[in-house]
Amino acid sequence: MSKFALKLNQFAKGAVKVYNLLIDDIDQFDYFEDNLEEKYNPQFVSFAATISQMSENKKPPPRGKRRKLKGIENAAEMRSRDLRLYYLVIEEYGYTICLGGLKKNQKKDIRRLKSLKKELENQIKKDGKIEIKED
Repeated sequence: MSKFALKLNQFAKGAVKVYNLLIDDIDQFDYFEDNLEEKYNPQFVSFAATISQMSENKKPPPRGKRRKLKGIENAAEMRSRDLRLYYLVIEEYGYTICLGGLKKNQKKDIRRLKSLKKELENQIKKDGKIEIKED
């Protein structure tokens, strides 16, 4: 089983903490960003703004750009033309976790998110929390 940890997202400067998920010490959000083709940079910048807004507890993006994910409690997807930003809220611990994905991998990414949520919950039950790493 993977070992999970969290790291504060670089765009989360407000009161609401938005985290990147680390799986076996690999930051999934940073890995996604680092491996994006340059043509996606403008779309990624809009996700950075979204994370900043979430962190500052401002109004969410318009309904056409976001949706709740069916079958995964407290999970949502933000959309751009080619990219997806998935976020998962584990309310009882105050964790908001974000992950990135490509539209062409959307179905696979949603299945993975569902699986990750179960694994995260199991780790929380076992350890009582998820470790939060500093930069």
